[in-house]
Amino acid sequence: MSDVERKVAYFRYCGEVNTEKVLGAVKAHCEETGLKTVVVASETGMSALRAVRVLEGTKVRLVVVTHYPADTMGPKGNIPIGLRRREYASALKELTDKGVKVVQGTRPFAPPTRSIGWNYPTPAGVVDKTLEVFGAGTKIAIEAAIMATDAGEVDEGEEIVACAGTFKGLDTAIVVRTAYSMNFFRDFEVMEVVAKPACRAKTLPEHKYKNWKGDLDKYYPR
Repeated sequence: MSDVERKVAYFRYCGEVNTEKVLGAVKAHCEETGLKTVVVASETGMSALRAVRVLEGTKVRLVVVTHYPADTMGPKGNIPIGLRRREYASALKELTDKGVKVVQGTRPFAPPTRSIGWNYPTPAGVVDKTLEVFGAGTKIAIEAAIMATDAGEVDEGEEIVACAGTFKGLDTAIVVRTAYSMNFFRDFEVMEVVAKPACRAKTLPEHKYKNWKGDLDKYYPR
């Protein structure tokens, strides 16, 4: 492979406000490079459905990785997450009807050992905190790629685009050569940055942090 030069999108803010820009950059990158697989982390199906619409008409295969049923803190009360919850049945059906593969699993760097204490220095916790210096979107994009690979929806060693975000929505897209979780340190590679924030949210809840922007009203089930 010879040297290449490509445009990278760096955003002023992290969070949901960047979702459409990320997906547009991913579509353009796939068209330029011929990459055929995009993995999107989506807790409610909203980012996944937006990805379906943006990538419609391309040859890209979309794999969605979702959280197990849980809740996240929001400005108007907790927001349920996990695409297989009953609240998101219609979104899940729309995705599967369109041939999208949906993977639910445990984050590789938030396994049961994290229940000892979220800040307890387990090996997985150290990796989690280390990756977070690149932004939550980068960390979750890497985890989503691993989860899709462990689930058999992505081949180990495949070059893919992985997308994720900070709290809600998408703000990051990276090109990775993925690996099974057991081979992470040996084989996983972050190859290119397609888009990411030039900042990160450093405190919880992220939606109150000065560097986060987005519209959260639509994330509350009606």
